[in-house]
Amino acid sequence: MDEQRIQNVAYQYLCRLEEAKRWMEACLREELPAPTELEEALRNGVVLAKLGHRFAPNAVALKKIYDTEQLRYQAVGLQFRHTDNINHWRNALMALGLPAIFHPETTDIYDKKNMPRAVYCIHALSLYLYRRGLAPQIHDLYGKVKFTEEEINNMKMELDKYGIQMPAFNKIGGILANELSVDEAAVHAAVIAINEAVDGGRVEVTAAALRNPAALLSDLQEALMSVYQEMLRQAKTRKQEQAASKRGGPEDIYEEFLTQREIQNNINIVNVRSAVEQVDEALDSADELSLLSALQLPCLALRGLRTDNGPWYLEQLSADRQQKALDQGCVDPLEPDELQEGVTIANQDAQKDRTILAAVQSVNASLRLSDHRHTVSCLMSSDLQLPEVFPFAATLYHRELQLLQRQSPQGELQQEELFVAVEMLSAVALINRALEAGHLQQFSSSLVSPSAGLSDVDHTLLDRYSQHLVGLKQQVGKDLLTWNQLQEGINFVNNSVQDEHQQLLAVSRINAAVMRGDSPQLLSALLLPSCGVDDVLPANTCRYLTLLTRARQHKAQVSRDPGAELWLADIQEAVRRANQESQKALKLCLSVAAVNQAVKENRVNQTLRVLSLAEVQLHGLIPTCAAEYQRELHSLITHRIHTGDNRSPWVRVRLDDGSFYYFHLNRLEGSWEKPNGFIQNNVFIDRHQIQEVISSVSGSYSRSVLWRSSEALVVRLQAVSRGFLVRQKLEARRRYLNSMTPAVIIIQSHWRRFVQQRAYRRRLQFLYMNWRAVVKIQSFVKMWLARRKYRARLTFFRRHVGAVIKIQAFFRANRAREEYRMLVHSATPPLSVVRKFVHLLDLGDSDIREEAELLRQREEVVRTIRFNRQLEADLDLMDLKIGLLVRNKATLQEVVSHCKKLTKKNKEQLSDMMDVGRSKGLKALSRERRERLEAYQHLFYLLQTQPLYLAQLIFLMPQSRSTSFMEMLVFSLFNYGSDRREAFLLLQLFTEALRYEIRLKVEQPQDVVTGNPTVIKMLVNFYRHARGQNSLRESLGPALQDVLLDRTLSIKTDPVDVYKTWINQTETQTGHKSSLPYDVSAAEALSHPEVQRRIDIAIINLKNLTERVLKAITSNLHKLPYGLRYTAKVLRDALKAKFPDASENELYKIVGNLVYYRYMNPAVVAPDGFDVVERSAGSALQPEQRHILGSIARMLQHAAANKHFHGDGYHVRALNEYISQTHNKFRKFLVCVCDVPEPEDRFNMDQYSELLIVNKPVVYISVSELLNTHQLLLEHQEVLCPDPSDPLRLLLKDLGSVPTLQELIGESSSADPGSESSLSHSSKMEVSLTLNNKFDVFNESDDQPDARGLLLSTKHLIIDVIRTQSGDSLSDILRASASHDQEVCHDWLVQRRARQDARTPEKMKRNQSLVANGNLSLEEKKRKILRSLRRLESLGVLRPPQSENQILQMIAKDIRQQRLHRQRRGAELQKLHQTLSSLQAKSSFHSEQVDYYRHYITSCLDNLTTNSKSTNKKAAESKGKKKLPALSYSAARLQEKGVLLEIQDLPATQFKNVVFDIVPGPEKGTFNVKARFLGVEMEEFLLKYQDLLQLQYEGVAVMKMFDKAKVNVNLLIFLLNKKFFKK
Repeated sequence: MDEQRIQNVAYQYLCRLEEAKRWMEACLREELPAPTELEEALRNGVVLAKLGHRFAPNAVALKKIYDTEQLRYQAVGLQFRHTDNINHWRNALMALGLPAIFHPETTDIYDKKNMPRAVYCIHALSLYLYRRGLAPQIHDLYGKVKFTEEEINNMKMELDKYGIQMPAFNKIGGILANELSVDEAAVHAAVIAINEAVDGGRVEVTAAALRNPAALLSDLQEALMSVYQEMLRQAKTRKQEQAASKRGGPEDIYEEFLTQREIQNNINIVNVRSAVEQVDEALDSADELSLLSALQLPCLALRGLRTDNGPWYLEQLSADRQQKALDQGCVDPLEPDELQEGVTIANQDAQKDRTILAAVQSVNASLRLSDHRHTVSCLMSSDLQLPEVFPFAATLYHRELQLLQRQSPQGELQQEELFVAVEMLSAVALINRALEAGHLQQFSSSLVSPSAGLSDVDHTLLDRYSQHLVGLKQQVGKDLLTWNQLQEGINFVNNSVQDEHQQLLAVSRINAAVMRGDSPQLLSALLLPSCGVDDVLPANTCRYLTLLTRARQHKAQVSRDPGAELWLADIQEAVRRANQESQKALKLCLSVAAVNQAVKENRVNQTLRVLSLAEVQLHGLIPTCAAEYQRELHSLITHRIHTGDNRSPWVRVRLDDGSFYYFHLNRLEGSWEKPNGFIQNNVFIDRHQIQEVISSVSGSYSRSVLWRSSEALVVRLQAVSRGFLVRQKLEARRRYLNSMTPAVIIIQSHWRRFVQQRAYRRRLQFLYMNWRAVVKIQSFVKMWLARRKYRARLTFFRRHVGAVIKIQAFFRANRAREEYRMLVHSATPPLSVVRKFVHLLDLGDSDIREEAELLRQREEVVRTIRFNRQLEADLDLMDLKIGLLVRNKATLQEVVSHCKKLTKKNKEQLSDMMDVGRSKGLKALSRERRERLEAYQHLFYLLQTQPLYLAQLIFLMPQSRSTSFMEMLVFSLFNYGSDRREAFLLLQLFTEALRYEIRLKVEQPQDVVTGNPTVIKMLVNFYRHARGQNSLRESLGPALQDVLLDRTLSIKTDPVDVYKTWINQTETQTGHKSSLPYDVSAAEALSHPEVQRRIDIAIINLKNLTERVLKAITSNLHKLPYGLRYTAKVLRDALKAKFPDASENELYKIVGNLVYYRYMNPAVVAPDGFDVVERSAGSALQPEQRHILGSIARMLQHAAANKHFHGDGYHVRALNEYISQTHNKFRKFLVCVCDVPEPEDRFNMDQYSELLIVNKPVVYISVSELLNTHQLLLEHQEVLCPDPSDPLRLLLKDLGSVPTLQELIGESSSADPGSESSLSHSSKMEVSLTLNNKFDVFNESDDQPDARGLLLSTKHLIIDVIRTQSGDSLSDILRASASHDQEVCHDWLVQRRARQDARTPEKMKRNQSLVANGNLSLEEKKRKILRSLRRLESLGVLRPPQSENQILQMIAKDIRQQRLHRQRRGAELQKLHQTLSSLQAKSSFHSEQVDYYRHYITSCLDNLTTNSKSTNKKAAESKGKKKLPALSYSAARLQEKGVLLEIQDLPATQFKNVVFDIVPGPEKGTFNVKARFLGVEMEEFLLKYQDLLQLQYEGVAVMKMFDKAKVNVNLLIFLLNKKFFKK
């Protein structure tokens, strides 16, 4: 019987699944899986979230649904982020108002703990929505669908797994009715009454039912009640017919009754029909007021209706109705949508007319002011529909239109007048622009344009017009030429052309007179005004004709044209020359006449003065000879007088060009024409005769003076002549001797030979006589010379012994340098060279000390970083507690206790963090704990060295969790990149995660910006404070500090803000209210020159500040973290590889988003929050400073993205131009950012680096992080390591399931189980893990050799051998036997290494396999080397027959790397020291904040003590006499107070039997809540007051106690404050 019942339950549940499936398919209009698979399909929440979006789109946006197409679910299965979909669905249920009793928990669906409850909720939701008219009805399919026996049995087994009671699906309607609020029940009753009244058919009864407020019906009209009655009756009849057509009886009353929504819809239909008819009647009567009242009816719900647009509505709707009648052939009223369209069009027409009028008025108002920019902005409004307006001609428009406005009779311009005037002025502006640009074609087309309105324009004179107007434009400067000036210029050019024509006629007449030789005609032509020749004298007419004739003849000769004519310039030049020659000739005649007169008067001085006149043009005049000049000239005149004087008044003077000038001696006048009866005066001396006399006298005087002054010269000439004669004789003698040279030489040589032979014979004879003495002297001399040379050399060496040593050292160093160069650069370094430098691979005491110090400093850095992070978290919590204290008036003891904990925890907790305990926990001395510890060490080593695992894990986890937990895990695992190895591995993780994200998630490059990948947030957060250092502080700090210190700068560019600031400052300074309005538009604000001036200054300031910060960014490129730069390079290359068609500009925009927007921009906006600038505890930036920083950041952000500001103001254009310029600098900066070497080169890492590290890596991780990591890896192992042989899967298999916290820390699970604070404290404890590889090459068997480990071991053995035994090659050494001395040397080497290993710290000891190999004898090492070399050759690591040279090359590379390692270690020690100093400074700053908070809390305590002395006294008196106060409330009483909402599975009638006792707990702010039912104690709950405040802060209104009772959080806080805290 029980089996049958269970089978029936399974079948019934399958039917409910089928019902839910069909209902959801009807709602979503998509196919769902079969009922047997529906439960599994609902677990990812996608279908449920879509259902929530269908009925509550505001609560569940479609874009928030994760994995909408379920591609992720099909690929890798359920993800943690799928829980977001379930939560979205729960939010939709709350938004719809479904009672909470039907809501399932997230785990019921995601973990499939109670799937029937989810199906039960879907059924309840369908009925709830159906009753509200929002969804179709769910159908009962029990007994109507069939399932196979296998499907029923499978479902039965599934239900057995749940182990729960099946929900009562048939009781959903009753439960839903009971759970509805009072208002919903009243609505239900009112709707039933309306349905019954409609059935009765009485209009007054139906009207009364409809008026019932509980029905929530709107827009009821009394005049339409009868129509409502009929409409509802018809609707209900149709619904009853539909219900009757279905099989079976109705299950719900609303299958036949109208719902509230259906009633309201029918009422709305009647109201709309009535309103449409009223509109139609108003249109028939053309009554504007009636039309407006009809259109304003609420039922039409017309948008944008305005009462002042009545005429436009009447006109537009009448036209629409007429057009509809023509289209349809009948007169029907306009429908609501047609009315809405007509109203919209009429509003647009009205707005257009008003806009034109307002625009014209705005132009007229602007013309009355002096702001030409505002005038142009008004004219450029599209509302005016004017011709094109050019902003550069703003002054022209304003000035000309202002004149036109003043001339207007009404004092205002109309739109038509504006159109004509603007058209003409625009043409004038174009002419001006063409003149400035020099475009002749554009100038010509603009000048002859009809819109310009210029008259008398000659198309042949356009060039002349252009030239003249350009000159006129240069005269007026920057101002534009007006229309009047253009017309005057055209008239001037026309007149000039006419004058030139007249001048041409005059020139032709002059040429004709010259050709005929007609002097009178020539004179009349020259005197014409149009000729343009000035200073024409009739007396010089003859000379004019002569010169003009010569000029014409010369021009004809030059041009070879007999008919050549003179030009105007030639004529003017000839007239000018004739006038000059006439004056010159007259002056000459006057001067010569003065000379004749002075000579006749016999006055020597007067004669000399007139002879010296320039007009006489005399040469060689000597003042000393004045008397001679007078005598000779006087004798010449006297001679002529004696000859005969004709006393004629005329003389003729011959000029230089051969022409004659006639001069009258009495009248002192001259003429070019020969006078009638001309007779030359025979006594008059002309200029040529005077020059002959002057030359004769001056020449005689000069010769006499020359002889007197040259007496010494004559004497010298004689001496030179005598010397010449003597030298001539000597030269003759020398030539003779030179000719006899051979004879002279022969004589001299014979004589010298004779003298030498005689002296040689005498010396030889003497030596032969004393040969013994000669030999002895020679030996003594040779000995003395050799000894002196030796002693001198020895003394020299002793005196320069320092130099000798230096020379020897130089040669030794040079030889060592050559050998080291050979080691470094040679492809095959000799064995002797390798042997000489192999000692560099030894670790000395200094190396061990430095390595130990490096390890200690790393530990200290990690400790300090975690200490600071913990301190920051505690300070944030302290901020929150103080805020909650102020907001909820909590007791200060809670905050004080937390404040005390800050200092205690800082000193005590973190001192023992690194070790959970030496005798218990993970590091306990037991085999099980040791194996678990080693397994965790192997696991974290694998995660550290294989970045793909963590990269996938970051991608799989939701962002909310990955940015908090994963960030702490990753940074702890890599020790915050504290050394070269861990920084390299951390960078590998970041880049691998970024590539993985781009490969799987990014569909277009912009997704990197919009998607906000988790890895980018992590790396940006890390590199902002990498290893405790702040590179942003070093690069941006000085520039931002300067910006913050200058508080006088103003960068406001909003015209309205600047205007209001100006008004405020004016009123503050003067003390009087400003006459200007306070609220103005931007255009009106810009009309004031002061506002423009301030905006210009603000723009300059903003540019300068932005440029200062930009320079700090670009000039400090080397200070950017290498990891960030390399990540940017990887981001660019990965996007380029996936999207080859993407442009460089697009890629660098994304790189700029990473480098600037994510990394730098927050530090620019809030430098105090990122420790970029100096600040003290409690200090904060001012709003003005934050505004300046925000403006600078916005400018840089727009420059990086090349994004311009919106707007057309001149200040916006200036900023946009600067942004375009700055973007180019940013682009170059980003290119340089991506130009970095690879990490292997930067960190000097390769495939063997892990095997060469001296000390094993150590990480410090909290117990909770270790457990959470283990749990995550187990949850996602199917994705992370699908291969059963994957190393990660093998390690997880070794670890097994996740241990509990008590198991891991070594505490008993039964010890104090209720102490949550103890468990929380224990979970924060840290353990140190010394990482090593489980798959270590030295632990492998011989069957599975590892090339890297074997290679390392072989190199160590070879080093020991070649240091002990010498030889020419490695093969010779390995095959030669070792001597006894070599064995002794090897033993000494082994013993020294053993002593060194004993002094080495435990964490730095070598691998045991290497130690064992090092203890072998020399011969054993040789044999093992030979075996290892053969194995390495078989593995392909070495290539025969050069394997020995190859391994020597590897040893040489290790030697070189050892030197680099020591250098880097020293630099890293210095860097770690600086890092510790920075971290300690940061800790000091946080300590200052703690002191600041303590002072604040102390002040609050003092204030509280002052305000509540009486209360404290009473409390002190009663202390110790009474027990702790306790409260006892029944559940019914708490429900009346609103504190208790419900108790699960307990009806409200039983609340009186439940009593809650609230007693203060042992700790401050805690309460023990005990529940008793019928006097029997049931359960006890520990309530923390601080948790209540936290829930209130997070907006949680309801909480659960005992997992059954729901209480109101806010009212519970109020109750506790009132009863326990006396507030």
